Amino acid sequence: MGAWGYGIFDNDDALDIRDRFRRHIRQGLPIEEVTKRCIEDFPDPMNDVSVVLALAALQMEQNRLQMEIKARALVMIEDRKDIASWVDQKKRIRELEAFKQKLLRF
Repeated sequence: MGAWGYGIFDNDDALDIRDRFRRHIRQGLPIEEVTKRCIEDFPDPMNDVSVVLALAALQMEQNRLQMEIKARALVMIEDRKDIASWVDQKKRIRELEAFKQKLLRF
């Protein structure tokens, strides 16, 4: 995965998910099917921070956040999952905390 920033969509996997998600939404598929199709190409997707956070953000855009995705995203943020892989961990944590607040308000 290539990453160039600290935001939710600042990496290749998240952008791939966003492209798939939006394409399936345009096709009129229900959110459950869209989510299922988006994660099919990712090994162990529910443990991949990029995949889960991207899905949470995209589902919020559609006003259809699934509780399983929300809960998983919140746990990943709280546990600081994969934070050690970031050069500037403080910047990543700030992004994650801002996203966490959006999730909690949703």
